[in-house]
Amino acid sequence: MTPRWWVLALVSGLAQAAWAQESALGAARAATHASPNDTNAAIAFARALRRAGHYAESLAELRRGASTLAGRQADAAQKLHWEIARTFIAQRDYSSAMVECRVVGAQTGGAAAGHVCTAETHLLWRRGSDAITEIQQAGRSYESKLAEGRTYALQLKDTEAEAAFRDAMSLKPDAADPHLYLGKYWVDTNKIDQGVAELKKAVELEPSYPDALYELGRSLPANQDAVSALDKATRERPGYLEAWAKLAEDDLALGKNADARTAAAAALRINPQDATSQVVTGRVALADGKADDAVTAARAALGVMANSAQAKLLLADAYAKKGDIDLALEQYQAAYGIDRQNPDILVHAADACTKAGRLTSARAYSTTATKDFPTWGPGWVALGDALAADGDASGARTAYDKALAARGPVDAAAVRTKMAALH
Repeated sequence: MTPRWWVLALVSGLAQAAWAQESALGAARAATHASPNDTNAAIAFARALRRAGHYAESLAELRRGASTLAGRQADAAQKLHWEIARTFIAQRDYSSAMVECRVVGAQTGGAAAGHVCTAETHLLWRRGSDAITEIQQAGRSYESKLAEGRTYALQLKDTEAEAAFRDAMSLKPDAADPHLYLGKYWVDTNKIDQGVAELKKAVELEPSYPDALYELGRSLPANQDAVSALDKATRERPGYLEAWAKLAEDDLALGKNADARTAAAAALRINPQDATSQVVTGRVALADGKADDAVTAARAALGVMANSAQAKLLLADAYAKKGDIDLALEQYQAAYGIDRQNPDILVHAADACTKAGRLTSARAYSTTATKDFPTWGPGWVALGDALAADGDASGARTAYDKALAARGPVDAAAVRTKMAALH
């Protein structure tokens, strides 16, 4: 991959965000200049701006269209105000989006669109019952089926969600969004392989779609494919904090500390008051051997979000690195108390105990990890390490065998080396 020299410019404030997606924005901008009275061209340009994170420019283009084009094309006002609502939704501005949806519904023939627009806005605040009420009044269309699928996904109704998304795909086969939302839903409900397949299809249909690239990147194991998707997501939307943070994590996992440092700095610059950006900054500091800096970052994250399991996990790891195992264990327990769905907390605690010679605790944490998350490979590695350190070669070998057959990021070569060293 080419060096991220452009990221250094972004972090130091020397680059304008807009250029990073110029390949997509340039064509859309040119289309509006060539056809200034074309509503669809104006919407395409505004949508490209929104996806790149340029919300003010997107709103300006849509309002220009609303003031100059709405009277010339029958459904122009409806389309333009609906896109304005979606831009407000992207900014998490519920009230302004709802105002625009009322405008959409007031247009001639716009009742159905108004209901779907309102449903999309309710989904911003996860109001599934309100959303489905609106959808039921909208009739069958691509937009209504997409919103219906999102609503059923919110309600964890697998069959209904998939059926609605598949219907949306049939109505608009070249659209990426149904694949994006279905893929994200499958990943979030632990159907990883199905989800990744849908996300790859979304990226195939729209290769420069930042959300599709991010969801694919975060759903893959930390490998070059994941890094490539996340790196492209940040190019398409330079202000995409979540993509920068995940990119930094994957870079760390691949041993690319310099790249991780750059990505974390970009996330921190976007929002220094965000807990995620502080945590990933601390992770990079810890990887660089700067435990005190990691403690500072963890405390900053907890100052923003006191119940952040990731911040407490970082603090625990930093204390463990400093040799303060009792303080570390206190934070590991606090982290797991907040997030009992994250096996890595138990794995980190077990590893820290093994390194500190607290073998009884190491066995306890790793045994809990393997019982509660039996398909998670790192938990079996942690148990094998604890058993090996405690002189149980047979038990360690069994645990390592299970690690090699399980899921998750397991260094198979390193595990086999550990097995070979057992006596």
